[in-house]
Amino acid sequence: MLGLSVGPFSTCAIEAQKTVKCLGRCGPSGSGGSRDKAPEGLLASAVAVGRTFACALLLQPQEGTLVKCWGEGAALQAPAITDAVEVVAGDSHACVRSSLGAVTCWGEALHAAPGALVAKALAASGAMSCAIAGDDSVRCWGVRPAEPPAALRAQRIAVSSQLTDAQLGPRFGCAVSLTGDVSCWGDDPGGVQAVPVGLKAKAVAAGRSHACAIGADDVVSCWGTQPRFATPLPAGLKASALSMSFRSAGAIAPDGSFAFWGDTGDGRSAF
Repeated sequence: MLGLSVGPFSTCAIEAQKTVKCLGRCGPSGSGGSRDKAPEGLLASAVAVGRTFACALLLQPQEGTLVKCWGEGAALQAPAITDAVEVVAGDSHACVRSSLGAVTCWGEALHAAPGALVAKALAASGAMSCAIAGDDSVRCWGVRPAEPPAALRAQRIAVSSQLTDAQLGPRFGCAVSLTGDVSCWGDDPGGVQAVPVGLKAKAVAAGRSHACAIGADDVVSCWGTQPRFATPLPAGLKASALSMSFRSAGAIAPDGSFAFWGDTGDGRSAF
């Protein structure tokens, strides 16, 4: 379960393995929404942050569902879901994966999941959503999906995020193959396709023009073009989980502490 989700304006994390805490920009939806205020007493196993909303997988069902969303926008009203093991969020939609691999998406209609999809993992952004299918291939759909290589077989995936028109902004995906190799496909903003030679990874995450991975030695490395005036990646940072969105990135260290780099403004990194 991913206990950390970095959104474009706020960050949510799960503390003490159950309590959701969110920090970031407060205000109306035009300034980033109110998803930075998690409901009091919310206990969850995973959390995902979109542009103006956030959703969590509850430890126990409440009112007939395991999914609780807050904030503003089309994705706020999640359907009743009683089986969910993963949640992801794009700009204006969210998706969950059941224990049997069924995918349910809500919010912006263009992101409805393919009907026959059985998934092992999910990723979402404003431009596209992607899944690792049962045969380890990668399938993408949405507003303007970037078609992954047909031969790709993956164990982890990530998709880019941007606060521009999903029809025009850069979109790309990155994956960790079954052998641990990292590759990216789609557009190439900031040179993100130039994955470090020989990189072996356990996990990967993508922003607007750069990507990061947790290496086989647990050390985080990044490539592409990071935002101007950004907080640098801490040297030698080791991580057990990684999350990125737009110009911000964060990780959970092996001791359970959090580290943030990139655009860390609006108080979103003060955990």
